[in-house]
Amino acid sequence: MIKLGIIGAGRLGSFHANKASSHNAIELVGVVDPSKQARQNLAEKYHVREYAALEELLPIVDAVVIASPTSLHYELGEICLRNGLHVLMEKPMCSSWNHAQKLVEIAQQTGVVFQIGHVEEFNPAWRVAQEGFQDIKNGHFALIDAARTSGYTFRITDVGTVFDMMIHDLDLVLSLIPSPVLWVDAIGFNILGGIHEDIANAQIRFENGTIARFYSSRVAPNPIREMRITSMSCTTTIDFSARTVKKYQPDKQITQGLFKPEYVAPDTAAKLAPNFMQEHFLTNEMTSDTVPALAAGDALAAEMDDFVESIQNNRQPSVSGQRALNAIAIAETIIESIRKKIPIRFNQQNR
Repeated sequence: MIKLGIIGAGRLGSFHANKASSHNAIELVGVVDPSKQARQNLAEKYHVREYAALEELLPIVDAVVIASPTSLHYELGEICLRNGLHVLMEKPMCSSWNHAQKLVEIAQQTGVVFQIGHVEEFNPAWRVAQEGFQDIKNGHFALIDAARTSGYTFRITDVGTVFDMMIHDLDLVLSLIPSPVLWVDAIGFNILGGIHEDIANAQIRFENGTIARFYSSRVAPNPIREMRITSMSCTTTIDFSARTVKKYQPDKQITQGLFKPEYVAPDTAAKLAPNFMQEHFLTNEMTSDTVPALAAGDALAAEMDDFVESIQNNRQPSVSGQRALNAIAIAETIIESIRKKIPIRFNQQNR
């Protein structure tokens, strides 16, 4: 059994405690939080011990979930990793690439599992949609639009919407496109008067020609978690909230180059036009009613499973610290572009 502790007794900490307490390979042993009431509530609910200081938890666990505010991730992560503990850290890993890189290096030195909680990787809709991305994974360029919005929750105040919300989509897109990033161009707005952006829009150009556009807002009237990915073979729309996938693609006559519009006579075109799109572009809407995998998946439970299996099998998790580091680098560049109000040429070697 893996002895696990939860660091942070807030909303996310309680979610992780719930999954850990019901996992057959985990023994949940304790929770740490500076708030006595918060840690007592969580400890009582799951019948574990509560601690005010991390140092009290370290000797009795094999692994931890860090669900503290982002501003504490580096300090807490460094302590846990240097003590040889496996770490599942909520996203974003850090709000600074330098700090994130140091945590990745420490994890590599100590040989522990270091997983970052980009839970959308385990969303059933994303997993189902993967079957349609083979041409993109093979290097073909694509056009990607991602939108992630919510109302203001007061939960995250130490980072803006780029590190809080957009980071999810950055991670997914960077994991999908096998090409270096060339340029980042972004704009952001501070609506609430704090020091961080509440609305952001970013465009990223990849070396292979792919353009990905990201929009996030934490002061929006309606919640949205959607991504549209278009290649020459298919347009896929993913709704992460509703867990639906919609594919819209041309038939073989078009994809194999058998249809040549410039050679269609005017009188023939007039006959073809009314039903052309319906006959030659196929729509496949996948919902939980038609695809059981969309209904059965529990993303947070799958993330915990991946963490456990990585520890048991001494392998890299699906979202390793190294993978998440790429999203941190782009997010930091987006913030730079917002502040300077100019496009930024991205160079990973200069980080």
